[in-house]
Amino acid sequence: MADKYRVGIIGCGWMGKSHAQAYAELDSVQMVAASDTHPKALAELQSEHSIPGGYADYHDMLAKEDLDIVSVCSWPGLHAPMTIAAAEAKVSGIICEKPMARTLGEADVMIAAAEQHGAKLVIGHQGRFRKQTNAIRDLISDGAIGRVEMLYIQQSGGLTNSSIHNVDYARYILGDPKVAWVMGSVERRTDRYERAQRIEDRAQALIGFAGGARGILESDIGDDRRVQPCIVYGSHGSIFPGSGGIRLLTSAGSKEISFNEPNAQTLQAQEMIDWLQGRREHRGHAQNGRQALEVLLAISASTYTRGIVNFPLEISDYPLELAVEEGVLPVEQPGAYDIRGYLVRKD
Repeated sequence: MADKYRVGIIGCGWMGKSHAQAYAELDSVQMVAASDTHPKALAELQSEHSIPGGYADYHDMLAKEDLDIVSVCSWPGLHAPMTIAAAEAKVSGIICEKPMARTLGEADVMIAAAEQHGAKLVIGHQGRFRKQTNAIRDLISDGAIGRVEMLYIQQSGGLTNSSIHNVDYARYILGDPKVAWVMGSVERRTDRYERAQRIEDRAQALIGFAGGARGILESDIGDDRRVQPCIVYGSHGSIFPGSGGIRLLTSAGSKEISFNEPNAQTLQAQEMIDWLQGRREHRGHAQNGRQALEVLLAISASTYTRGIVNFPLEISDYPLELAVEEGVLPVEQPGAYDIRGYLVRKD
């Protein structure tokens, strides 16, 4: 191993820039290459961080650069092939953005490839590194609100893109319990997409966590701009997250706690280095990313099967796709559109 870990970035859009900024804050790494099919995005990232190697094809980058760490910051449909290729290229550490994959089948192949080739695979749920998140986790662990009974989450932007962060957040603050079951309801009357993937118009779900806690999730219900961080209700109190801190409410009264947040992406990258050096396991390891994906897919699967979904989820494909193709969720308002404004291609 060289004095510095050699880093490559696949995908030079907004998330690629976020990962690059995180690496720029670490003395133990050197960004040596980046890849993107869009020349302008690639050139901008190279210029901003003085990255010498630029590639239109990520396969070329993986073959030529002898990389130690790779960030996969592409669209979700490309996460699996890019991660597998990085593992096969003997990259030691891979940080893949969320959602981990489109399907559980893809996620399992990614995990298998990483294990086969000795790569450490992390999924980018960087919220696990926020001070606020960890303070809530500690309060719950210390029994500050008694037994956790219910979590309430409201989010916009689609299940697998936005709500997946909140599901991972909920698991993390509870101590990463497994999920036992999900009962969900999905509405899809329009032909809605998010970065080339079919998504629902609205959804809601009841999530049963091992240990007894339950979660209520609402996605894109009501005002699309409204987002409610995960409120935690316990037997002896409640925790209300806010933009700059939390409010702890117990029988002893109300307490406000504020935080000055560091760059969570940087902490996520540093913990990858710690994992590579054998100091600790990364809290964002792939099995946690897979569990969050499984929960979100189970919500669509519950609509597809018309019932509660007990874990493990047995559908390895994309349940929403199955529901649309088989007429369970027929498009009532034709006209494919992407919520990010991209052109929808239906080849």
